[in-house]
Amino acid sequence: MASENGNALLQFEPGLMIWTVVTFLLTFLALRLIAWKPILGALDEREGRIRESLEKAELAKAEAERAIAENRANMEASLRRSQELVVEARQEADRVRTEARDAARLEARKIMEEGRRQLEAERRIAVAELRQEAADLAIRAAEHLLKKRVGERENRRLVEEFLEQLPDQSVH
Repeated sequence: MASENGNALLQFEPGLMIWTVVTFLLTFLALRLIAWKPILGALDEREGRIRESLEKAELAKAEAERAIAENRANMEASLRRSQELVVEARQEADRVRTEARDAARLEARKIMEEGRRQLEAERRIAVAELRQEAADLAIRAAEHLLKKRVGERENRRLVEEFLEQLPDQSVH
């Protein structure tokens, strides 16, 4: 019996074949009328969403690339500006250093000049004191020698005349 059923399936029956084709065509037409449009609509909708997602992804990629390029440009501009600031700071430091050095040199010159003036004034004072002391010593010596024959005023005048005739360089 099993062999009879197994052979029955392999036998050609035209009626069964016609009904199978008719059933297939009716099922196909029913599915085409009822299910085909919703399936194609769902596929078209899905394709549209995928296309829209791809377009959004492309836009996002383009925006990201633009942002990256903008950031890179900003970083390069910031780097250039920082380098310019470093150069400016070095130039300013050099300028300040030069000004400070020049100011120090000028101050040193002023101090040296003031020292020279003070030294010269002290030298003049010392010379005048030395002349005065020399005049006093000369007067005392002359008084002692002359035993007060000539008055003190006359002696002082004579000694001062003598000392004024001497050059400045000889009395140091």
